[in-house]
Amino acid sequence: MRSSYWIIIGALLIAEIAAVFETTMIYVALPTLIREFGDPVKATWLVTAHGLIGTSVALMAGRLGDLYGRKRVLLVMLAIAVAGSVLSAVTTDYLLVLLGRSLQGCATALIPLSIGIIREVLPKERVPVAIGLMTTGQGMGTATGLVLGGWLIDHFPWHTLFIVSAAMLVVAWIVIKLLIPGTRGTPQRTPIDWIEGVLPVPGISALLLGISYANDYGWFDTTVIGLMVLGLVLIVLWARRSLAAQEPFINLRLLASRNVSLAILIAVLLSLGTMQITLVFSAYGQNPLWTAAGLGLTATATGLIKLPSNVLSFFAGPFSGWLQQKRGIRLPILIAGIIGAAGWLAALTFPTVVAQVIVLLCVISFGTTMLNAALPNVIVASVPEERTSEAIGALSVLRGMAQSIGSQVIAVMLTVGALLTPEGGAKIPSATGFTITMATIAGLTLAAALVSLLLRPDRTDREPVREPEPAVG
Repeated sequence: MRSSYWIIIGALLIAEIAAVFETTMIYVALPTLIREFGDPVKATWLVTAHGLIGTSVALMAGRLGDLYGRKRVLLVMLAIAVAGSVLSAVTTDYLLVLLGRSLQGCATALIPLSIGIIREVLPKERVPVAIGLMTTGQGMGTATGLVLGGWLIDHFPWHTLFIVSAAMLVVAWIVIKLLIPGTRGTPQRTPIDWIEGVLPVPGISALLLGISYANDYGWFDTTVIGLMVLGLVLIVLWARRSLAAQEPFINLRLLASRNVSLAILIAVLLSLGTMQITLVFSAYGQNPLWTAAGLGLTATATGLIKLPSNVLSFFAGPFSGWLQQKRGIRLPILIAGIIGAAGWLAALTFPTVVAQVIVLLCVISFGTTMLNAALPNVIVASVPEERTSEAIGALSVLRGMAQSIGSQVIAVMLTVGALLTPEGGAKIPSATGFTITMATIAGLTLAAALVSLLLRPDRTDREPVREPEPAVG
């Protein structure tokens, strides 16, 4: 089956919007879910469980797609996510809703598998812009989740969110099934070591669980330390087994190559910093005017001021891909990092006019989206085609872990010099907290831009380095 460029991109965008919708819709429903289950911790776990499973599954799903066909594995992941949405929609039992949210996390594997599909079925010269379009689709999904999700939760029972999510995922499954060409994948030449293949999942899960618990119990809690140690031990065992394998399931040597490792470093810096834009500006938008660092808006209004930046960012991803195609892999990251850092530095003036904050959000989001589009393109230009989804999955995992840590660090920085509200004595961020936070994020973003100068600039002009043939005997 042959499909046109725009049919393929359109089908993948529909699937991505559906996957991101079910990720973000839960945020607007949190107050309702807290009332439903009577416990903020329970409601928060509906967010945590989804991210935990999604991040853990991304690496394995990406590699399975490389081996057995990315379309086939993507259809399986979407089907599991549909089952999770349906389960959450038909029950009021908390544990079953939590299980459903966990199953929905499998849709997160869409990004590494989609990028692998793009590289596999589209002409080489059209891949960078196509990957940029996929990156901007995340912004469309986020906006849909916040706006449509907010409208649904305001007018219908909370189960409606999961019904709509299931319907969107079913549509995504159908368009992928009908419109995306299927390939057989590239099977390994040696038998798969499934122990080595599965070990990263509990290791990553334990680390992420420890990070999640650290927010409530502190980094020195015995449970947090135990989970972190367990995760690190499993990761070390996996790394030793992988490096000793003749043909590993996950090729760590490939991930350690110069451009791939630098792309991962840049992703970590961004996840610790500028990727926290929603967290920082949600706090800034709702912070009272009398703090001299806030707009005093409602939660709904704060969400709405982010919409223009989501629309503008739709053009940032393709522009990043086009620039990479014309000028190489360094320039998009350098330009985007400078744009993002400039936006964060400008935010240190603490604007009190909504229009000014919207402009700042547009600048920062444009740079951030360019960066998010540039990094997968670096990976694609640096690894063999048959390892594409695996490498993108690894990028997603490490970025997710860094983002979880970053949210904890940002939350701590925002408490520096915290003020007390006159009525209830609750602590809210001060100008000092926002200054430290925004300056740190600007520094991390600028550092990411400078790291791009270390990338080998000729990777886009030649075929990626292939893995050596395994030794016989």
